Amino acid sequence: MATAASAPRAASAGRYDWREEWRFDTLDIVVATVLGGVEAAIEILGALGFLERTVWASGAIGFAIYAFYNGTTWILFYAGAYLRKRAGIILLAAGITSLIRWFFGDPDGPVLLFYGLFPAFFGVVAFSVMKWKGMWALFAISCAFTAGANQVATFVGQGGFALSDGAMWGIVSILIGFGGGLLWGPLGRWLGTALEKAGVPTVDEPPGLTGGKAETYA
Repeated sequence: MATAASAPRAASAGRYDWREEWRFDTLDIVVATVLGGVEAAIEILGALGFLERTVWASGAIGFAIYAFYNGTTWILFYAGAYLRKRAGIILLAAGITSLIRWFFGDPDGPVLLFYGLFPAFFGVVAFSVMKWKGMWALFAISCAFTAGANQVATFVGQGGFALSDGAMWGIVSILIGFGGGLLWGPLGRWLGTALEKAGVPTVDEPPGLTGGKAETYA
């Protein structure tokens, strides 16, 4: 993952360059680190890793509930994407959260990186495919794919659909996760606008649409 400081690129203004989603400047890294750290603190203090296992133990109903509320873990990351106008912030912040949880002894250990990075990748791809068009719809659709992929990652990490009482209920929970993401993505964007009004440094236009130029405003 590239972390070099952003600089003007060859892409002309208005022509989308997907590579800019991964060219983080210093403020991008700071915002992703802070939001990833805050999310990790919430999940650690809330004993999320242990709570997840309790919910999973209830079978199909538990996985359906988990599919819906687990999407809330992406809200801060999507707020960061809004603030910095780089979708790669989602993956970077998710990776930071996973590393912190792993360091503090989460029962899933290193597999947390898969749970975090696999879904985040789908979210970034959605932003790239939509080329930052749509705003509220953009955040809804992107987070829907992220939350749905989050469920897929869980089943892969847990070795199949057994905990959800079979493939049918497993697929239902994936669809529920997708539906929840339609809500959590716009909520992340709303949080981003609130943080922007509170003075958090933000970028006016996606660097992917401005040839790599990222003007930050406080």
